[in-house]
Amino acid sequence: MGRVVTLVTGPIVGLNSTNFLDMTIAFASKLGIKITAFNIFDEIIELANRDIKTDLDEIEFIGSLLDGYEYMFKSEREKAYYSIERKISALPQDVNVLIRIPASIEWRGVNYILKDHKIIAEIIKPDRIVTLIDAEWKIMERLEKGINKENLRLIAHQDSLTIEKILQWLGSEVSVSEDWAEWCNTLGGKKVKHIVLGLSCPMKDNRSEYALDVENMTKIASQPDLLSFYSSYSMTVATEEVRMEINSLIWKLREYGVVIDPASIEIGTNIDKKYESVVFAYTVCRDLRWDVQKVDIVAAFHPYKQMPPLSTGMMDELGHARAYQKERYLVLPSGGESPFTKDNYVPAEHIFKSGDKFFEFIEEKRKPSLKPRFNKITNEFSKCQKDYKI
Repeated sequence: MGRVVTLVTGPIVGLNSTNFLDMTIAFASKLGIKITAFNIFDEIIELANRDIKTDLDEIEFIGSLLDGYEYMFKSEREKAYYSIERKISALPQDVNVLIRIPASIEWRGVNYILKDHKIIAEIIKPDRIVTLIDAEWKIMERLEKGINKENLRLIAHQDSLTIEKILQWLGSEVSVSEDWAEWCNTLGGKKVKHIVLGLSCPMKDNRSEYALDVENMTKIASQPDLLSFYSSYSMTVATEEVRMEINSLIWKLREYGVVIDPASIEIGTNIDKKYESVVFAYTVCRDLRWDVQKVDIVAAFHPYKQMPPLSTGMMDELGHARAYQKERYLVLPSGGESPFTKDNYVPAEHIFKSGDKFFEFIEEKRKPSLKPRFNKITNEFSKCQKDYKI
C-alpha cells in the first residue's frame, strides 16, 4: 500500500489543530499505522534559521511574515513546499504524510488568501485535502481567552472576532481548499478529494459529550481507497431511545469509511438573535454543500417503528443527494411505501426496515459490496475514546 499525502487546511488560530494532528498520529501508531506531519510555518522558520524558543516567538514570526511584503511571504512558502517535498521523498513508502497549512488567514480585517494552488498541484501532489472546522461558538470561546487570544492579536491584529467573521473565515478555508483540489485534479491528472471534517464527534455512549475525531482523521490520513458517508437523521425530534439507535448505526457505519456526522458541529444553545440568521444559513450551507455534495454515499436513519415524525432537514438532505446524484439509502421501518419516498428520494431497493437489513445489503447485494474494513480502527477508538474527550 502506497503512501497517502494529505493537505490539512483550516483557520490558523482557534482550532488547536496541532494538538489534534499530534493526537491522531499517536492514535494511529497504536494500530501500527505510520503518519508524520509537516507544518508550512515550521518549515519556513527552519529554512530562515530563526531561533524560535517559544510558541509566542513563533506566532510573532508568523505575524511578521503577514506584515511584510506579500511577494516575500509567497517566496518563503514556495521554498518551504520544495523543502517538504524533498523530506517526503526521503521517507519510507509506508509513512503517510500530513501537511498543515491554512488556506486563508484573517489579517487586519482582511481575509488573506494563500494562492498556492499551482505549486501544491505540481510539487506536493496531495492525494486528498481535508479542511478542519468546528462550531463557530467553540472557536469564539477559544479566541476569547489564553494563548488563542494572544495569537489572534499578533496574527490578525484584532482582539476578538464576531460570529459572522468566524463563519466567513471558515467559508473561505473551504472555498480556497476546493479550488486547490480542482487545480490538483487539472494539473496533476488524478482525482483529489476534498473533505470537510469536524474536529470532534459525539462520543459513543453519550452523544452529549465530545471527543477529538482521531478515528476519522486516521482513515483520511492513511487509507488510499476510502469511501465517505454522510449520516442524515433528525437532529431535533428524536426520542432518547431513537438517538441511541441512530448513534449505534453511525458507529457501525464508521467501519466502512469516513463518516460525516452533522452533530459534530453543534449549534449553540443560546444563539444571539442578531447572529441567528447567518448561523442558520451557514448550517444549511455546510450540511448540503460541504457535506452532502462532497461525500460518496448518504445514509439516512429514521428508525421510528410507528408514525415517523417529519424531519425537514433529513428530507432536504436526501433531495440534495438526489440532485447531486449521490448513492442514497434510507432506514425507515414505517412509512417507506409513499410514492414520494421510494424511487423518488431513494431507490425502492434502498429502503430498509432496520439497520441490520441496510448493512446486510451493502455487504452482500451492493455492487461492489462493502465490507467493514476499518473495524479495527473504529473498535480501538471506541475503547479509548475518553482519552480524547474535550
